[in-house]
Amino acid sequence: MAILDEIAPFKDSEKWDNTGLLVGDEEDEVSGILTTLDCAHATVEEAIEAGANVIIAHHPLIFPDISQVVEAGVGAVVRNLIRNDITLIAMHTNLDHQPDGVSHMIADALGAEETEILIKHEYFYKKLRVNISKGDVSQLKKDLSAAGVGHQGDYSECFFEYPVKGQFRPGDNADPYIGAQGELEHVDEYIVEAIFEAAHENQVIDALVASHPYEEPVYDVLTLKKPSDKGLGIKFSYDGTLTDLVSLIKDKTGHSVVNVVDGGSDSIRKVGIIGGAGMSYIDAAFSQDIDVLITGDVKYHEAYDAKLAGRSIIDAGHYIEAIMAHGLKQLIEKRTDIDVCATTVSTNPFE
Repeated sequence: MAILDEIAPFKDSEKWDNTGLLVGDEEDEVSGILTTLDCAHATVEEAIEAGANVIIAHHPLIFPDISQVVEAGVGAVVRNLIRNDITLIAMHTNLDHQPDGVSHMIADALGAEETEILIKHEYFYKKLRVNISKGDVSQLKKDLSAAGVGHQGDYSECFFEYPVKGQFRPGDNADPYIGAQGELEHVDEYIVEAIFEAAHENQVIDALVASHPYEEPVYDVLTLKKPSDKGLGIKFSYDGTLTDLVSLIKDKTGHSVVNVVDGGSDSIRKVGIIGGAGMSYIDAAFSQDIDVLITGDVKYHEAYDAKLAGRSIIDAGHYIEAIMAHGLKQLIEKRTDIDVCATTVSTNPFE
C-alpha cells in the first residue's frame, strides 16, 4: 500500500470515490500482483492461474450503493475473492490525477513523447508562523518536522526563521516560562515559518503545543494556494488531421472509436485526453487551447452542443482506459521485485 500511495497518493482521490484496500488484509504477504481496469470473475481466475494474490483495479468493485454481498452480481465476485484469499485494491481517481496517470498512459500508447497536465488543480496548503525564544528554535523545528511540517516535494525540514523582539506581562495566575508575574518582559525571539498539508492541521497544532515551552504559544495558521503539478487529463502536441488521429487511435490501441464530432478543425495541433467519462470538464479542457478532446461516454446532446460550439470530440469509449493495466504494471515494477502481470482478460461490456 505504501508503494501504491507513492505512485498515486490515495488522498488525491475524489471524495465520492472508493479507493484503497477493498477486500483483504494489509498484513498479508504479497506473492504476485495482477493489474486490471475492472475486477470480474475471469479476472479472479486469471490471478489464480498467475499465482497473484493481489488484484489492483482502476474501477472500484465496491461502491456505497452496495448493501449486501450475496452470490449474485458484484457480491458474487467479492465472495470469489474471499474464497480464494485474494486481495483487491482500487486505484481510481487518485491514479487519474497524476502526471503519469491513466490519461498519460493512453497518450503514451499513441506515441506522444511529451505530455503535460490538461486541467491543473489548485493546491491548497497551510503555512505555520510561530514565535519562540531563541534557544528553543531547534527543538521546535525537530518536533514540527516529525509532525509533517516543512515537507516540500522531495525536500524535508524546510523552515524559515528570523529574529524579532517580543514582549508580554504575565498575569497573577500565569506560570511563565520566562519572566515573572506582573512584570513586563522583553524577549529576543525568533519567528519560525513552514508549510504543511492542510489535512494535517490538527496534528500539527497538537505537536506545536506539546513542543512549545510557553504557557500560551503565539502562532498563526495561514491558508495558501498555488498551481499543482497534478490535475485531470493531459495534452500533447500533434500534427495531422482529425481523420489521422482517429486512425492512430485504432492502430495504436486496438480499440475502435465509438463516435467522432468534427468541430471544423482543418488540422490538429494540440490534443487533450481525459480517460473515462470527461465531458463534464469540456469547458475547462478547451480553455487550454486544445483542438480536440479524446474521452469516453459522450452523450448525444453533449456531442450536439460541442458541434455547435465548434469543438471536435473523439469518443474512444470508456474501455480505452484498459491501457492502464500495462501502464500501472510498469510503475509498480520500478519500485518492487514482486511479480506483476497486466491482465489479458477483456471486461468490456460492449460487444
